[in-house]
Amino acid sequence: MLVVRQRIRGADLVGITALTPALPQIKAIVESVKKIDPSLPVVAGGPHATLFPKETLSMVPADYVVQGDGEDAIRRLRDRILGAGDAPIPGVWSRTPTGVQSGPPPQPLSDLDSLPFPARHLVHSYAYGWAFDPRMKPGEFTSLITSRGCPFACRFCSRTSISSHRYRLRSITSITQELHAIADAGYHSVAFMDDCFPPPRERAHALFDAILAEHLDLRFYVTAARVDLADRVLYEKMKQAGVVSVQFGCESGCQEILDFYEKRTTVAQIQDAVRLSHAMGFVTIGTFILGAPHETVNQMNTTVRLAKSLPFDSVSFLPLRYMAGSELWEAARREGKIASDEYIVLADAAHGLSRYTAEELVHLCQIAQWGFYLRPRYIAQILASTVHRNDASFLRSFFASLLP
Repeated sequence: MLVVRQRIRGADLVGITALTPALPQIKAIVESVKKIDPSLPVVAGGPHATLFPKETLSMVPADYVVQGDGEDAIRRLRDRILGAGDAPIPGVWSRTPTGVQSGPPPQPLSDLDSLPFPARHLVHSYAYGWAFDPRMKPGEFTSLITSRGCPFACRFCSRTSISSHRYRLRSITSITQELHAIADAGYHSVAFMDDCFPPPRERAHALFDAILAEHLDLRFYVTAARVDLADRVLYEKMKQAGVVSVQFGCESGCQEILDFYEKRTTVAQIQDAVRLSHAMGFVTIGTFILGAPHETVNQMNTTVRLAKSLPFDSVSFLPLRYMAGSELWEAARREGKIASDEYIVLADAAHGLSRYTAEELVHLCQIAQWGFYLRPRYIAQILASTVHRNDASFLRSFFASLLP
């Protein structure tokens, strides 16, 4: 309560992002705000609020919920709160004395270049970069997006629903202008946090050509790369531009499972992309999913063998989760396997979603994780990388991977 009181001191409005896994904590925070100052307006937005606006207001005692893009909605809400109008606002749901009231459907922004750059000076004292490098100090790391949405539709992913099945791109000019502003503010490192980066291929070449032409002295981290977008010429440009790390969503080493997820990639593309990334000297990270409905232990082992055969610096093996908004979740809900208020469900046998219990699936992921990291060859590799790159984050990742 004391922390909340300190954070809202002098505030005219409180905004909070509603992430599905954090709903209980979000509810507790908003309840604390309302205990401190019942008249202080609270606005909830973000993924869960976008997918379930009415349900969000039912669970969280906020005054308003915003679906989708919030920039225009928050400006109009400000005017309403200040008494400058009461017209319905697209995408805004309101709590009223007679119940929840919905506004017109949300209107996604069509021109991302029209938005101002984030007010990074307000968060310059925060150390956001520890997940990438524990040596980063406040004001050295920030993030940036070059697009909203994703042009792909993997069956396990809810991002296309959250973005209303729209994929929007910023101009190269807008991106480089923001990068200049970032460099001028003293930041050293930037993570590209797009839902998917960097399609289309021609645009990726144009972006890194522009970064090289602008002589931007920054380090870049790519957090959501697709293996089918890797090519040597592009990766050489990325290396020259300052990219130091690439994270791939590999998902599986079994083609049948990749096809089930509608990933639209191949095992050969995974192999080529990871080897190319390693050859460029990038910190190469891979994420895998275990537990598709008909996936067998043999197929899971095929995925683990693929991961071990490739020069990854870090990997994670995670159990499949049916997430609200994803195609898999919607299909399971229609079939009665998942209730409408079960927003994140582990793909376990109890729900009829896989061959394994939740405990078995989590254990299989742990065994895969330990099997990858406890190899003498990998331990030697991680020690050599730590010395060569003068980067202890590899060791931190190594020890963190061994935790349950």
